[in-house]
Amino acid sequence: MAKFNTMKQTIKTMIIIFCFFFPLLAQGGENYKAFNRLIKQTDIESFYTVNELRMLFEDPLLQESEEVLERFKRKPEKNKTYKEYKNIFLQEKRIKKGLDFYGEHKNTLKKIMKDFQIDPLIIVAIIGIETNYGTRFAEHSVFVSLYTQASKIPQRRTWATKEMFELLVYCKEEGIDPFSVEGSYAGAFGFGQFIPSSFNKLSIDYNQNGKKEPYGWEDVLGSVAHYLVENGYPPNDYNFSFRSKAWHAIRTYNRSDHYANTVIEFRNELAKQLFLST
Repeated sequence: MAKFNTMKQTIKTMIIIFCFFFPLLAQGGENYKAFNRLIKQTDIESFYTVNELRMLFEDPLLQESEEVLERFKRKPEKNKTYKEYKNIFLQEKRIKKGLDFYGEHKNTLKKIMKDFQIDPLIIVAIIGIETNYGTRFAEHSVFVSLYTQASKIPQRRTWATKEMFELLVYCKEEGIDPFSVEGSYAGAFGFGQFIPSSFNKLSIDYNQNGKKEPYGWEDVLGSVAHYLVENGYPPNDYNFSFRSKAWHAIRTYNRSDHYANTVIEFRNELAKQLFLST
């Protein structure tokens, strides 16, 4: 009996300690579910202690974002015709910024063309659509966005959990507060708008300064080129017809036909304007 009482007291003490140190886990709320999925589905404990994770998932900043959910409901690539979609981006002002951007980064883009055997105007078009040349790239906390998707959008739950892991790994390696990384409602960040897994795997230190910089233009431009090549962009290919190999590589950037076609139209307009100016 004494042995039984001792065991009972030990279990009781463990429960008290558990609830004291892990109140959210005891409550079984959305934070707990996200925490639990991250532990079960990824190797996060190789990078963070349980206490570090507890602090992250108990932070009052980690709340579901209604704005993120609303943005998913009105995704332009799904809710607009192609004409409506492309008109968001193919505007005279943005094309002019693209031409200026090309002129400013011409030397880097020429080097990329040689190193990756890729049309540099495709890269300029992608950057123009993704962040309007670095002027629009930080609308939401990426951590909060991914947490919201994992908690409230079942079809994105597994994907968002994996991307939370990738984001936290990136932040740990760079010594960054996960809440400080800002990006799109879908969870992309930086001037190239890479999702965390793509950044970790496919971004490169193109200027060879020892660091992959999501807000440094040389690394961003080189990383976009590297991404496209790794996703099947053929060497020196200027065949951008529908469902060509180059078209498919471009489409992987956003998984949308509207997106790929708009990038190519943007590229063609840049090429036309550059030709007319020579």
